Amino acid sequence: MSSVPESSEQERRVGRNSAPEGPPSVLSDQSPAPPRGVRKPQRPPSLLWPLVLIGAGTILLLSNLGCLPWRSWDVLWRLWPLLLVALGIDLVIGRRSVAGAIVSALLILALIGAAVSVAIFAPNIPALAELTRPVQVSTEHVEYPLAGVERASVRIGWTSAPGYLSALQDSPNLIEADVAYRGQLIFDVDVHGTRADVKLHSRVAGLWFGPPDLGPRIERRWGVGLSPDVPLDLELDTGSGPCSFDLAGLHITDLIVDGGSGSVELSLPSGSTFEARIEGGSGPINITLPESVGARVELDAGSGPFRPQERFQLVEGERRGDGVWETGNYGTAEHTILLEIDQGSGPISIG
Repeated sequence: MSSVPESSEQERRVGRNSAPEGPPSVLSDQSPAPPRGVRKPQRPPSLLWPLVLIGAGTILLLSNLGCLPWRSWDVLWRLWPLLLVALGIDLVIGRRSVAGAIVSALLILALIGAAVSVAIFAPNIPALAELTRPVQVSTEHVEYPLAGVERASVRIGWTSAPGYLSALQDSPNLIEADVAYRGQLIFDVDVHGTRADVKLHSRVAGLWFGPPDLGPRIERRWGVGLSPDVPLDLELDTGSGPCSFDLAGLHITDLIVDGGSGSVELSLPSGSTFEARIEGGSGPINITLPESVGARVELDAGSGPFRPQERFQLVEGERRGDGVWETGNYGTAEHTILLEIDQGSGPISIG
């Protein structure tokens, strides 16, 4: 038997242990590891909130030591937009590099120092003295006589206080109101011939944001009464407070309700034929319709649920979307109401 050469046996061993030649294999969903000693650059940590906490602690300490009068807190509350400025500085400058973080920290500290300086010295500076005057809640009674008025357009802007609207009883006035408000009360009545245009709302100078009023407690509500003896074009712009609108005794010719975040209870009249437009907000709206009145609802559905009672039938569209709903007596009732509803995120019920 012939012997196998030693060199051939070594070649076979090497062939078994070595990888076959060809293109390198690709590992799916894997990327080559970075070289050792090379680190991915990282953004410097944000210094905004540590500085805000340091500033808040310093301000509280100054207040406890008597260096910062407590009336200066109202000024500090009004300067709250500076926090948004500081956030913008941190995002634009502070997150780019270490040098940017240092510059951002210095600018934010300057803002905090400026705010504290304004709060301390504002009472002694005539241009800033107005900031030290707290926005207080006031109450006022307003009214306007009905004499000579045969038609009226009334627009009311409600606030965060609870609001109530109803028909006046045995009153010689077109409108009577007892209101609690901050800032300035706007009550304007323009008469053109026999028509009166009424505007009632409140206004706070600038953008007010502050702590709750710690003054004497008063009944904070808006109570409005309107004459049932004249046709009314009514526009009600609600806010964050709950509102109850009882229109049962009024002669309505046009109605607009702009909903806010507060709840709205709306009772419609039984002796008027008119069109109503309702802009829904985030608060719930509950509409009460008299049995004798026929109604048609044209709904532009929102994200909130729409809950019509059984007397309403879907005549067009989708039950859980845009649609048209009618009561059975819409075509035969003496008085009818067409409601155009643009729903928001709040629930709306009608019946």
